[in-house]
Amino acid sequence: MKVLVKFFVFDLPPDFADAELELPEGSVVNDVLEACLKLFEQRNVTMDVNELKTATVMVNDKWADVGDPIADGDTISIIRPMDGG
Repeated sequence: MKVLVKFFVFDLPPDFADAELELPEGSVVNDVLEACLKLFEQRNVTMDVNELKTATVMVNDKWADVGDPIADGDTISIIRPMDGG
């Protein structure tokens, strides 16, 4: 199945705004995060694993947990945790 992943507030190259990922049926949000780590490695993008693992994730504009299922055609938004107060 294919999902569209959008990254928000991450310091990524301009051509890395969105990514279409191919994942096996039955995948969950955590599988998307793992696939993103592999994608970063393939594209030589340095990423703090903890930033990705602690990011806020939304599936089709609804808050999601790492164990939530995903489906073909879903849009996954990954929002970097922010510092400050």
